[in-house]
Amino acid sequence: MVVMSKTVMILAHPSIEKSIGNKIISDNFSKEKNTEVRHLDQLYPDFNIDVKAEQEALLNAETIIFQFPLFWYNVPAILKHWIDTVFEYGFAFGLESTLNNKNILVSFTIGSPNKHYSDEVIEKICFPLKGLTQYCNLNYIGEIFCNDINGYTEEAKNNAINIANKHSQKLIELI
Repeated sequence: MVVMSKTVMILAHPSIEKSIGNKIISDNFSKEKNTEVRHLDQLYPDFNIDVKAEQEALLNAETIIFQFPLFWYNVPAILKHWIDTVFEYGFAFGLESTLNNKNILVSFTIGSPNKHYSDEVIEKICFPLKGLTQYCNLNYIGEIFCNDINGYTEEAKNNAINIANKHSQKLIELI
């Protein structure tokens, strides 16, 4: 028997144990009812995606969250690869698409300060994922992100922890 997962988080972080923001966000999220976290880097360290298992997880969800650290204005490589393999014709798009009308929420962390990311820059970062949702007839809920997520000093680490906890609370409120 398959249990309906109201919200599934697709987490892409190659070194989650060293992460402050994404670790806190995904840990807090996983404590909520009717949620599932699929940590791609742990599930598929060799990038050999189990397409059917991933598609099943998406079909059992009402809302899909892409959670990741921003890497040079882009998603981590495993998330891009996951999208390329899981969102195939006949499943995510095309005449017989079965993924229609799911909700998509983009959630990411940025290590550097807010001053480097204007609304225009954030729009450009999210553009590919917005395009994906439109092409696949999905509902783009929006994006949520937080800056200054780094722990180079003890003060910066404490700041990052506070920011990540606030981010995860906003994320949970959105679902």
